[in-house]
Amino acid sequence: MKILSKFNSNEFSISSKFNSNYLTPIIKNLLFKAKREWDDYDEVYHCCRLIEEVRTSKHMNMDFHIMKRDGEHLGIALVNRGLLDLNIFFKEPIQVKENIQDILILNYFHICHEGRGNGEKWLRDVIIPYYRNKRYRAIYMKSSHPRAFSMYTRLGSEIGGYISYSDNKLFKREGKVFKIPL
Repeated sequence: MKILSKFNSNEFSISSKFNSNYLTPIIKNLLFKAKREWDDYDEVYHCCRLIEEVRTSKHMNMDFHIMKRDGEHLGIALVNRGLLDLNIFFKEPIQVKENIQDILILNYFHICHEGRGNGEKWLRDVIIPYYRNKRYRAIYMKSSHPRAFSMYTRLGSEIGGYISYSDNKLFKREGKVFKIPL
């Protein structure tokens, strides 16, 4: 694991190897949702499935961006690169103008309650510059969290929308697709 930055008592690092502790923020968010706003969508399960699908691919790689404070995992962001299979990440087709090897797909940008308030700075000042320096041209991502839409719009632009359903099809999830130029 390589430390990329430190601010607000938080440490921001990157690893190309998975560690189950990285899932802690997603697990905490799932527990938070179970106590308050349940929608029967298990992010932990879906995240693990995605990690395994990318891991077994010969042409894609995943970077794990981690936010920690006092040794506790508070945030995670998965950044996918390589010969990306867009169908794995997006159910609806998206328009990509760049060469597929020049873009990144950001998934599971989760910060648990204790780490909130650091997401935009983490993405803008740590993750984006890291990949800009590696000559990537854009980050594509989707989100169904309306409170994060304005942040993604400030950093890039909305390029599409989608509708998905919770695991048991009990709840409709409306989301947006964003492009963040590097």
